[in-house]
Amino acid sequence: MSSNIFNVNRFVLLCRQHFIHNGRFLLLSTVAYVGVVFIVLSIAQASNDLVPLDLNAFQGVMIVCVAVFAILYVGHSFPAFRSKESTINYLMLPASVFEKFLFEFVVRIIIIIPILPLLYWITFHLQGYIFATFTDATFMPIGLEYLLEIEDVPDGYHFVIYTLTSAAILLALALVFTGAVMFTKQPLVKTLFAIAMIVMFFMLYSYIVIEHLGVGRFNPPDKMLLVPMNNPEVL
Repeated sequence: MSSNIFNVNRFVLLCRQHFIHNGRFLLLSTVAYVGVVFIVLSIAQASNDLVPLDLNAFQGVMIVCVAVFAILYVGHSFPAFRSKESTINYLMLPASVFEKFLFEFVVRIIIIIPILPLLYWITFHLQGYIFATFTDATFMPIGLEYLLEIEDVPDGYHFVIYTLTSAAILLALALVFTGAVMFTKQPLVKTLFAIAMIVMFFMLYSYIVIEHLGVGRFNPPDKMLLVPMNNPEVL
């Protein structure tokens, strides 16, 4: 496909330019992520009397680490828009608007979803084997499949659980990514503030409707709707 909207060669050149100019930053970010995960796992194991972490701890720490770093990374999409000079240089790049948007979406969301859990899994085993070398505890490796497998799911609900979980992850990252597109200054802070305000408004609205307007007292029978069964005077 070759047009003014999308061209494979232009897109490849855009990718190459990004990784050439930001290779050192990406490497340092990877090292920082691995280092933070290693420290968190070490603290968790030290607080557990140096006993190696089990599967539940493995998945619990993974959710926290991956969520925090994914939100931080996605929330700083389109970094060139943070100043006027870099914005002008970015807009002058020989690539279409769609190609630039697609590149940021792929790099910030599509690629980061599998990479962060995989790096966490590698760091978990590295930390476990290092601690096992200096302690008497025996480290039991955890299979790669447990990055996705959820335990204690009732039979017949696997598809629903995995679908809802995937949708929630994509929705959270998409909201943060949208905030990075809309806001030029401090996009992550403004996005989280906007989400918090929306959630608070919804909770306040629900409380007023349910408690003060009496919707919570409505218990309609099969043939009627919105009948306040607990308040006969209304009838």
